[in-house]
Amino acid sequence: MKLLMVFILSLFATDVFAAVQIESSRVIYPGEHKSASLTIHNVAKKNYIVQTWLDADDGNRNKTMVVTPPLLKLLPDQSTVLRSIYSGTGLPTDRESVIWINVQEIPPRASEPNVMQLAVRTRLKLFYRPVALKTTLAGEVDKLKIKKFNDALVINNNGPLHVSLNQLVLRNVQGLEKRIPATMISPFSVQTINFSKGSKVVGLTYINDHGGIAEVKMD
Repeated sequence: MKLLMVFILSLFATDVFAAVQIESSRVIYPGEHKSASLTIHNVAKKNYIVQTWLDADDGNRNKTMVVTPPLLKLLPDQSTVLRSIYSGTGLPTDRESVIWINVQEIPPRASEPNVMQLAVRTRLKLFYRPVALKTTLAGEVDKLKIKKFNDALVINNNGPLHVSLNQLVLRNVQGLEKRIPATMISPFSVQTINFSKGSKVVGLTYINDHGGIAEVKMD
């Protein structure tokens, strides 16, 4: 029973008790730079082994970019910098690409018997922006086209960047505002969202390059 309870609690507490903390929620990799960096920090009182690797957006291992070091040991209260390095070929030059950074902590052996420890893995997005893209995320958000068709909203992203929408702000005929969730729109793609008839889109929020929430008024 003790073993089962520890396992169940671990499932619900992996984020809270993660020993290896990551500096940011996303990484922007400008094409003119030789690499992109990400700082990780061990907040635990024990040594942790950390394994890192990259996945493509389809879930397969990425072959156009590497992250270094792929395996390291972090001492208590120690930080280190991970570097993602692009080989220079394999990714589109006319649009932004998304790569997933995986950071998996491997805990030390448990000092007590009948305790199950989990290897906590964190995944975050790396956005590679080719040199040829002379634009900004805020500028591309302003260019989004939002149209209403019956009981749906069609959001058209005609730009070369991924726009990570967070919410759409709607206002009904009574003047009441409602926020509905939205997701990331890939470059040159369309997203359709159901919404209540008679409502009007008066704003939106999106995740900026620093991982914060930015709001845009459209009324």
